[in-house]
Amino acid sequence: MRFSRSLALLLLLALLALPAVTALAQEAATVTLQPVAFVPLEGETFTTDVTVENTQDLLGFQFDVNFDPAAFAVESIEIGPFLSSTGRSAQPLGPDLRDAASGRAVYGGFTLGAQDQPGAEGSGVLATITWRVVQPADFTATLSRVQLAGPGGQALPGSDTSPRPATAQATLDSPAAAVEQPTATPEAAPAAADTSTGPIPLSTIGLVVILVIAGGLYALWRISHKPGGNRASDND
Repeated sequence: MRFSRSLALLLLLALLALPAVTALAQEAATVTLQPVAFVPLEGETFTTDVTVENTQDLLGFQFDVNFDPAAFAVESIEIGPFLSSTGRSAQPLGPDLRDAASGRAVYGGFTLGAQDQPGAEGSGVLATITWRVVQPADFTATLSRVQLAGPGGQALPGSDTSPRPATAQATLDSPAAAVEQPTATPEAAPAAADTSTGPIPLSTIGLVVILVIAGGLYALWRISHKPGGNRASDND
């Protein structure tokens, strides 16, 4: 039966497309500044980790950390173990503390490695920030302008493509210019991003694929159930 064969073929195509649709609909990575259990006394130091969850093929990152300069000061920022977890060599970018007096610091990192050497995948610590207490207060630091870079410097899901302040751009472009492929730097991603309209979400593309397949299945079902449709098929 012609319609039965067509219907079976379309069903097979739908099943083959399911893994691709699932990949397209994957959730974006999440970058978090971990909270502290308590704030120590004035003059003492403590650390907080910047972590990432649910990322794939991560080769570079960058973020701004915003804080109250009357209560806390950034002593140092060190690159975490996650970026080099696949054997690539992790290199720090920064920290840029020129705006620390107004409550902002910038930090990033990238990796060096072979072209066939994958980037970090999963969850882990991107960086560790050491703070000094200027005046005891509630710790309310936040992250902004988070960049996650994959192969070729492409922005990974979870990146913030809003424009970066000119001071931060000037600081982190310089070391990135000396890095050759197959490395990735956080600044490469926003350069290619169109922030006016933004890319179509991958989950939307997956939904369109599902709707098209479902529409084709329904159309074939209607045709095969028209009066005389089965008889025409039997005569083939």
